[in-house]
Amino acid sequence: MSDGPAGEGAASAVTLQDVARAAGVSSATASRALNGREGVRPAVRATVVDVARSLGYRANRAARNLASGRSSIIGVVLPSRHLSVDPYGASLIQSVSRAADQLDQGLMLVLGSAQPGVTVQHILRDGIIDGVVVSSVALGEPWVDELIESPIPSVVVGSRPERPDVYGVDVENRGPAAAAVSHLVEGGRRRIATVTGPLHRRDAADRLAGYRDALAAHDIEVDESLIVAGDFNRRSGLAAGGTLFGGDRPPDAVFAANDEMALGVVAAAARHGLTIPGDVAVVGFDGTATPEDELLVRFSTAAGDDAEDDPWLTSVHQPFSQLGRTAVDTLLELLAGKPRERVQTVEPTLVVGRSSR
Repeated sequence: MSDGPAGEGAASAVTLQDVARAAGVSSATASRALNGREGVRPAVRATVVDVARSLGYRANRAARNLASGRSSIIGVVLPSRHLSVDPYGASLIQSVSRAADQLDQGLMLVLGSAQPGVTVQHILRDGIIDGVVVSSVALGEPWVDELIESPIPSVVVGSRPERPDVYGVDVENRGPAAAAVSHLVEGGRRRIATVTGPLHRRDAADRLAGYRDALAAHDIEVDESLIVAGDFNRRSGLAAGGTLFGGDRPPDAVFAANDEMALGVVAAAARHGLTIPGDVAVVGFDGTATPEDELLVRFSTAAGDDAEDDPWLTSVHQPFSQLGRTAVDTLLELLAGKPRERVQTVEPTLVVGRSSR
């Protein structure tokens, strides 16, 4: 059976033969290079891919799918409630969508339904998607766990799965959280509080551990009354801030385990007549807050000529583009039967804004 381009047309005027001719290779080699098959040297594959991109070539997906037995559609799984209230979910979807488009993969958003078991059955029965990228916030939902346990390959983003057969892509949490708290200490803050995420989640537990690490490294005794539990939403940050700022000795800084809670803390500070960062510095985690956010605009102070480009909220920024691309790459390599590390981690970056200066 030939491995040539039979059945592979082009959706545009540019054909596979055009790509092969411009790259100086045979049509069969161009086909193997563009479809990730074996038997093509890396340098040749890179040349073919670059030529195809420069010519605007896109393979005939329907014909390719008939030949491969795949749909070329991947799913991204996120509970619907997180899509509407959690900017982390929106950032993840955007990054996965961009990576899927670059790799000529369709994308389906899987939010669940009133009959979640039926949703899973349809996905499995109809072959709608080849595999799924799962946000860690979806873990624990029965239908999501059922989907992960199914034969469909899955990659979890934002967690390090304990199961040996589940792949994950995550950010480092403990070290970057410690760096954020150390930044507060180095800025002269000594009474530093933290608002945690739900501690049954590993990311929240690691960020709390990083907070403790930083205080220990600077010989500051941990005051357990300055550790307040939250649940990663803005309301819990507002409530935690009310608790912290309503006492006799309010903190002079707060490290919140995500940006949504950090914004809630900022609102609580304003309610208690405290200024940011004069009375209290605030640092978050995720990098999902934007200058357009109502709270940032309301409580932002005057800055220099570059104020529009100057971040207001200091935060540990997750590299969402890298997370999405790594997750999609991992999923496609699993589908191709190629070995991958079970858990891959990427490093976030502390971006200092005006809320902690």
